[in-house]
Amino acid sequence: MTAELAVALVPVAVLLLLAAWLAAAGTAQVRVQLAAGAAARALARGEDPGLVAGRVTEVVGGAVLTVRQDGGLVRVDVSAPVSAPLLGAVGSLHGSAAAPLEADAQDAP
Repeated sequence: MTAELAVALVPVAVLLLLAAWLAAAGTAQVRVQLAAGAAARALARGEDPGLVAGRVTEVVGGAVLTVRQDGGLVRVDVSAPVSAPLLGAVGSLHGSAAAPLEADAQDAP
């Protein structure tokens, strides 16, 4: 019975590690989406784009920030790489948000 238990523990351990990695990837996705929303709001208030990009990369390591302004809206896209143990980079996470420009920000140069 001990040998069977030892053999059965390997797949259980692999499944637990996979579940933990998926939970971490889900948390990272939430972090990317929240960073996009915070960046959109900050840029809509007229904050310095370089400072906002620095904050995003501080919160989400390796993030790339793309900003567009459409009429009275600021649109922000954030993407960040996701990696898996032993596999390296396996894809990327994306988050996007939009915020209306505030009156003071529209008058700023």
